[in-house]
Amino acid sequence: MATIHLSFNQNENKQRVTLSGELTRLSVTSITKQSIKQLLTPSAVIINLAKLSHIDTAGLAWFFYLLEQAKANNCQLSFVNLPIKLEKLINLSGVNGFLPLEAD
Repeated sequence: MATIHLSFNQNENKQRVTLSGELTRLSVTSITKQSIKQLLTPSAVIINLAKLSHIDTAGLAWFFYLLEQAKANNCQLSFVNLPIKLEKLINLSGVNGFLPLEAD
């Protein structure tokens, strides 16, 4: 079985998180509820996606789950630096405009 690499790197004030590696059906299942809760501790979080090397539909679905969890934790969540492949996946999936995007 292949090694799945996904990491979360938070800056000092935890308001900016960089996702690195692959966000796929295999890596999504390894993300714990505790790591999500820690990720959403501040009142606002920006997730930088520039270092994602691969994402599939499960990864895209995970973003919507993360948005739901952010709302439940009173955390404003937004995304920056979407890879082109993710933009294409969003368009193909018909969910354009559903992810809160910011310019970096």
